[in-house]
Amino acid sequence: MKSSLKPIRMINHRQELVMKFGFIQILLALLALLFMQCRNTEKSVNPNQQEAAVNTERGTSDSASQKTFLVDTDYVHIASHHSEDIKSKLRELEKQEFSKGSIADQVRDFLKRGENDFGEEFKFIELRFVNRTAVIDPKFGKEVKDLAVVMNEFLNLKIKLMSYTDNIGDEKLNEKLSQDRAESILKGLLDAGISKERVIIKSYGEKYPVANNKTFDGQLLNNRIEMMILHK
Repeated sequence: MKSSLKPIRMINHRQELVMKFGFIQILLALLALLFMQCRNTEKSVNPNQQEAAVNTERGTSDSASQKTFLVDTDYVHIASHHSEDIKSKLRELEKQEFSKGSIADQVRDFLKRGENDFGEEFKFIELRFVNRTAVIDPKFGKEVKDLAVVMNEFLNLKIKLMSYTDNIGDEKLNEKLSQDRAESILKGLLDAGISKERVIIKSYGEKYPVANNKTFDGQLLNNRIEMMILHK
């Protein structure tokens, strides 16, 4: 009787082991499936996170670039060898809103550098006359007024104005036109309180062109007013 029960017990034990092994396999399969789902979820989220990180980094970079762009790399510092009186005058001029590159802006930077190169020539870049006349266009006469502001701050400043035209029309008429234009600028300075002894005017007409008179752009460049500092 005992011998017949033993095979039955062995069979039951074997079935129990098989069931346990099957359960473990199912559990492992479920864990593997859960792991794969987590990986897929992570992959779907990461690209967005990475893009957000890139955008954040890009935004920081753009912001830094913008800050760099806002820095005025053309700014001229006031030279340390200036006297305190000159530094004070230059600081007052820094408060003036001169157009970038205008004649007053050029002269202000020259004075800030404290150089003594009186051969440097400055150019009016915004000044315009009405057609082929010596009448200063009111919309483009601010440069003359701004130059007067600088000269009124630096009372020892003496200048020479040089007027040129293109070669359109009669040569003698062009000489007179350039003379009249120089005198118009002089009048503007005198009206702003600048004494006549501080300004010398020279008219050259169509002489000494800097561009080709056969083109419209060249004619615009040749119709110019230049300035030289004689004393400061």
